[in-house]
Amino acid sequence: MKPHCFFTHIAFATDARVRATAKATANLLIEINDTAFTSGAKEKHLKVSTLTKPQKVELAGEIAKTAARDYLKFERAFRKFPVQRFVDFNLTGTPTYISICPPPTKVLPNGSKIWRLAETESDKLRTKPLSVPSKESKARTARTGGV
Repeated sequence: MKPHCFFTHIAFATDARVRATAKATANLLIEINDTAFTSGAKEKHLKVSTLTKPQKVELAGEIAKTAARDYLKFERAFRKFPVQRFVDFNLTGTPTYISICPPPTKVLPNGSKIWRLAETESDKLRTKPLSVPSKESKARTARTGGV
């Protein structure tokens, strides 16, 4: 089975309100290989051979979100934030450069592989372009001291 890869951008906050400002973010690429997929199907008492393609993608997505949460539990920097929100979570093609190098940031016991991405790598995978700050917003930020 071809691995399923997901890109996710996660925002962390100390307050659960919708408009709460993110205090930190993480960009992850998660690969769900055959071992992780089969393990996830067994946990849900599903027979892989009976699943349709959309059902396989949905199951792989659930496994990937669980893998992201498990990875973040290991990361000390994110433990202090009680709120984490998946801002962007999308199935993506398998990036060939990730397969070659660097090695995954973390390989979980079920075989899921997670890469913590730098902004330049995540920009390549992002589904929507980032907005470029206008001159007015830059001037406003300069006047308010970044607040």
